[in-house]
Amino acid sequence: MPNYELVARDGGGKLHVTILDSVTKEAIDLTGKTVQARYSLNGAATVEKAMTVLSQLSNVGEAEYQFLATDLLVGGSLKGEVRLQAGLSDQLTTVDTFHISVKDPLP
Repeated sequence: MPNYELVARDGGGKLHVTILDSVTKEAIDLTGKTVQARYSLNGAATVEKAMTVLSQLSNVGEAEYQFLATDLLVGGSLKGEVRLQAGLSDQLTTVDTFHISVKDPLP
């Protein structure tokens, strides 16, 4: 049985990430930084969503995005990355790509 992590047309699924330095493997402090989830569902156009940075006192490097029911209208394969400080001189895009299976709900 396939392992699905999200369900299409559900508004409760979350993408939770921890951003690590690619050299030191230490969590990057996100205080004052903007964080974007950038993803494509089934190879469609890339979508960019602002993520919520969690308290960096207790959750260093962590951010999350809660999907809306309209974000994932069909099941399939979601492929994405995370970008910090989009469009600024210190922009940073993760080197790892995430892959998430999205299940279609039963009719």
